[in-house]
Amino acid sequence: MVDIDPKVVEECRQIASTWSKTLRALAKEERLLIVLWLAESECSVRDLEHVTGLSQSLVSYHLAELRKAGLVVASSTGRSNRYRLARPDLDQLSVLIGGLSSEAA
Repeated sequence: MVDIDPKVVEECRQIASTWSKTLRALAKEERLLIVLWLAESECSVRDLEHVTGLSQSLVSYHLAELRKAGLVVASSTGRSNRYRLARPDLDQLSVLIGGLSSEAA
């Protein structure tokens, strides 16, 4: 039997709790598309309407969910907001996901 360190188990639980929130936010295809698109640019809701084909209200809803998950931030530009990834290293997400999907094929 493997010796199980309770501290390591607790650390793994903490990581799983954090990752599950992030992965839940990305589980919707529309949100994942938004995050992947933002890896290359900073966009307005209108820009994201064109990218996703969704209405303004749905884009705003998905952006709000991504903001709650800490994946996206907004900055005011005139009368509108511009959205970008919350952390620069999130742009590596497309590389990681691309690698996973090619291995699964």
